[in-house]
Amino acid sequence: MPTRSEAEEHLRIIRSLMEKATIYRAISAPTALIGGLCSIVFGLSLHSYWRSLPRSTVLDGETGSWLFMCGWLGVLAVTCAANTWFLWRDARRRGEPFISAGMKQALKCLAPPMLVGGFVTFLLRERTPFFLPLVWMIFYSLALLATAPFAPRSIPRLGWVFLLAGFVAFFLRGETAVVTDPNLLMAATFGGFHLLYAAFTWPRTASQSDSGSTL
Repeated sequence: MPTRSEAEEHLRIIRSLMEKATIYRAISAPTALIGGLCSIVFGLSLHSYWRSLPRSTVLDGETGSWLFMCGWLGVLAVTCAANTWFLWRDARRRGEPFISAGMKQALKCLAPPMLVGGFVTFLLRERTPFFLPLVWMIFYSLALLATAPFAPRSIPRLGWVFLLAGFVAFFLRGETAVVTDPNLLMAATFGGFHLLYAAFTWPRTASQSDSGSTL
């Protein structure tokens, strides 16, 4: 059982995060734009490259999965680097520590689904890559939904979109080219959904003031 002081501290952190939700939306929008563009460009590029390879190479569990995993982890690294830079720039501009109590609390919420998703990805590393987008969509959605107590409402809503898309893609696998090809599926979801998120949230951030802080 947490002590009263610990409980009050947790409530203070959550209240602070909720107050900063609008400011974080201003940061998440350009991050979503970068991640969406990278996903579409890379997804279509890898799809085109795969078409030039022998089908046996693409379907081979080890070869296909490693090509897919390494490439998309690179996209993730670029997106995370962009988000980290936006967070650092905002914290520096406001004269606040980069690793704040709010960021630590947010990471505690994000870590479990992301770590489990990474572990499942490791287990599937030698199988065909066609199940990896489903795994990533579902666990990414759970990470976004975990931020619901303090994040802007647009982020949990994006989580629901990814969760439903993961279920739909699972039941429709093999029915259409977009669902069958993992790169097209990644481009349509991680690319398309993030671009839509950026488009819907950006107008509301343009008029935000510089007051407040971020995670």
